[in-house]
Amino acid sequence: MQFRLRVVAAEGAPGVLDLYRWLTEDPDAADAAELALVDEGDHADTLGGLEIISIVVSNLTALGNLLVAVATWRDARARGADTRVERDGVSLRVESSDPETIRRLLRQLESPEGSDGPEDPA
Repeated sequence: MQFRLRVVAAEGAPGVLDLYRWLTEDPDAADAAELALVDEGDHADTLGGLEIISIVVSNLTALGNLLVAVATWRDARARGADTRVERDGVSLRVESSDPETIRRLLRQLESPEGSDGPEDPA
């Protein structure tokens, strides 16, 4: 299964490159998924390309472990950053490493057509 991670942080705050380094240096996160930094190309509202992290996982348990690592990064380094995981047009905010919150995110990502909408907060 393929997902994307997007981070929108305030200027000068840790962003997607810092998250990518965090995840690739964490043995549990690096073992859970194939991670790649991807340039989405030019956008009118940015200077140059907008980078995201492409994630390929074999199962939702691996994705759950990765989402916990993302939430931990956000709490430790970039509180307030808008950190989202995306799949098939569904974009969900990663705000907590709480197990129930992660389970809810996984259910919504497992079957995006059954979610309430693309901006469901978690």
